[in-house]
Parts: sequence; C-alpha cells; structure tokens
Amino acid sequence: MLVLSRRKEESIVIGDDIVITVLAIEGEKVKLGIKAPNEIRILRQELHQAILEQNAIADRLVNSPEEPEAFKSLRKLLVEQKGDKKSAEIK
Repeated sequence: MLVLSRRKEESIVIGDDIVITVLAIEGEKVKLGIKAPNEIRILRQELHQAILEQNAIADRLVNSPEEPEAFKSLRKLLVEQKGDKKSAEIK
C-alpha cells in the first residue's frame, strides 16, 4: 500500500486520467474529489463489498434452486401472516 500525505487542495494522479484531490478536512473526515473517465466505476469500499456479497448470494440461489427447510418454514409463516392481515381488513 502506498501511503501519501496531502494537504487541502493538493492532488494525486493515478495513471494518466484519474486525479484525486483533497477538497476539505473536517475533524476526522477528509472530503475527496475524484476526476476519472465515466467508464471507471468508483464506489465506497463498504458498498463494493456489499455488492460482492449480494452477487455471491444471488449466484448461490441461481445455482442451488432447491429450497432449504428454513426458507419453506419462513415462506409458510409469511403466507399465514398475510392471510391474517387480509381477514383483519375484511372485518
């Protein structure tokens, strides 16, 4: 990992077309501006990780379509609750 120190309004350049600039420093937060080509996707690390996890879950569901017993029980419970709500609305 490369570690750099930058002050407000100073930048770093990645490759030929990505520029990261320190816009503000507020307490323990640093605001960064990123200038990059539109085809480069820029995400916060936690959002990127969440997308990877959701894709892994989706892949497992697609590749393992059999429904585990826990899902069957949950589905039954949800259907029962939905039925209870409908009967309460009718009354």
